[in-house]
Amino acid sequence: MEMLYILNHWHWWALGALFVLGELLAPCGYYMAVGVAAVLTGLVTRFAPGMPGLWQLGLFVVLTLVALAIVHNARRKRRNKPPTDKHSPSADS
Repeated sequence: MEMLYILNHWHWWALGALFVLGELLAPCGYYMAVGVAAVLTGLVTRFAPGMPGLWQLGLFVVLTLVALAIVHNARRKRRNKPPTDKHSPSADS
């Protein structure tokens, strides 16, 4: 528990960078969502340096859940979209 009291913005930004690099290895969008949540948590921590570590962790969890819901919803919409036929003859010809 002691470790949570020494978290600062650099820790969150490093975690975000690791997740964004993970997105390069497995492009699915979920790693990017967690990385963005970590970077946003680092941004909040940068401007509110007195925030306790447990509050930072809670903020990270909430932002991660929101970001993952957005990515999941976007992937579901893209998967359920009917395919378009780009090679069909046009009405003019």
